[in-house]
Amino acid sequence: MPYLLIRQRFADYNQWREAFDSLTEQRSAVGLETVVVTRDMGDPAEAVVLFRFDDIEQVKKHFPSPELEDAWRRGGVIEGSNQATFLLEAE
Repeated sequence: MPYLLIRQRFADYNQWREAFDSLTEQRSAVGLETVVVTRDMGDPAEAVVLFRFDDIEQVKKHFPSPELEDAWRRGGVIEGSNQATFLLEAE
């Protein structure tokens, strides 16, 4: 199963979380399922999110998209901090 790992830095967690949660329907529409949302223990101004999905072409419709980039702005994501890694589950 493929996964998408996202790392982002932000100024305010609550602001970031509100913007993140506002995209629940859009993520679901392209088949992204949130596995876990975490914060770095050593740096609580960084979120690490793991998503599961089936169809990478559908995911690419959302990542990146104007709606997603708008949510990053609303969420106070620090420019240049967004890291995305596509992963495959090891057997």
